[in-house]
Amino acid sequence: MNWKSQDWIEHSAFGLGRVNEDRGDRLDIEFVTSGAKTILKSTDLKPALSPSPDFKFPREKNKSRTPRFKVERPPRRPPLDFNHLVEGFLRFFDGGFESKDFEDRERKYKADAANELKDKLGKDAFEGLLRDGKYVEVCQIAKDILDTNLVFKIEKVKFSNGIKSVEKHNLFANALYDLLHGSGEMEARFTKFSSFLSEIGANNWPIATYFQFLASDGKCMFMKPSAMKRMADSLNISLNYKAQPNWLTYLKLQELANRVDLELRNRNLSPRSGIDVQGFILTSIQIEEGKYGKTAPPSNGN
Repeated sequence: MNWKSQDWIEHSAFGLGRVNEDRGDRLDIEFVTSGAKTILKSTDLKPALSPSPDFKFPREKNKSRTPRFKVERPPRRPPLDFNHLVEGFLRFFDGGFESKDFEDRERKYKADAANELKDKLGKDAFEGLLRDGKYVEVCQIAKDILDTNLVFKIEKVKFSNGIKSVEKHNLFANALYDLLHGSGEMEARFTKFSSFLSEIGANNWPIATYFQFLASDGKCMFMKPSAMKRMADSLNISLNYKAQPNWLTYLKLQELANRVDLELRNRNLSPRSGIDVQGFILTSIQIEEGKYGKTAPPSNGN
């Protein structure tokens, strides 16, 4: 069916919503209870009616007809040159991805966290925990695995506070299991996990992409927004970045990671996995900005 802007629809998982924009094979939809989402067109969508003739979304009610003042945006930084980023990376890590410094500073703590996740929250182990009702243990394991320098402290605190209450233990354990091991399409699993994070006030890109990043050895890329946006600029790639985690930006993130991997291999550099690709992106940007080595040392929670 052809949908157009302002059409009301009903989705089997997200409920009632209004189409904001048709993007070809995807629709931008504002859902009444689930918020704004970009989803694939599917048979899950059915025509619907507005909740009431004068219904308005909260954002529309609060819109001012005339802005009180104009906010000046800071000037956009010029894009970086990818070759220059590679040169800076190799100056710091003389052996590239085979460098002992890269192993010690970038790969090891992420690989350790990935191994811990696979050991404690692999499919069989995770199902055993859920079967025995050990939801608190799942939450504690997740917090322990999250204890690396990939995620800012304030983001960890919001996440920990969000799953502190008893009623959230079960919900989080099942949401994380579905994200990592569910049988549904990845779009629905990612969107569902992001929706849960919204409910607990912790829906940011690092938390939304962290666990799947480790579970997949980096095949599902981890989003560190500032670094990823600058890397996308260096390769003239549109990341379609939105601050709120969404499926379209996540897809673009995977495209960016695949392109970086290809460009590195074309320059005779061989990342072992997406974990190395993420390490290159983050370190090369920080090296360029003169920030690398000035943050806290890596941590795997030990």
